[in-house]
Amino acid sequence: MDVADAAQNAPRGEEKTVTIIVNGRAKALPKTEEISFDEVVEIAFPGHPTGDGIQYTVQYTRGHGNKPAGTLVEGQSVKIKDGMEFDVTSTNRS
Repeated sequence: MDVADAAQNAPRGEEKTVTIIVNGRAKALPKTEEISFDEVVEIAFPGHPTGDGIQYTVQYTRGHGNKPAGTLVEGQSVKIKDGMEFDVTSTNRS
């Protein structure tokens, strides 16, 4: 068996993950290019309430070199990297 055959027959390793920090808690996710506003809010507030007057603010730091910090708004996504931090807050409009 040559090296190529050995590599193909070797047991597959675990799925690659990336760890992000959301509201101070580490969360391991399957490695992907981007994460959306909605995905970050769902991690911060599982089953989060929606409706009139409920808004979420998502700020991030430790991102990629071209945009290491910023704010996500509904409908946006951002490239993620290991150790990236997200701060998600819920606000009620009054």
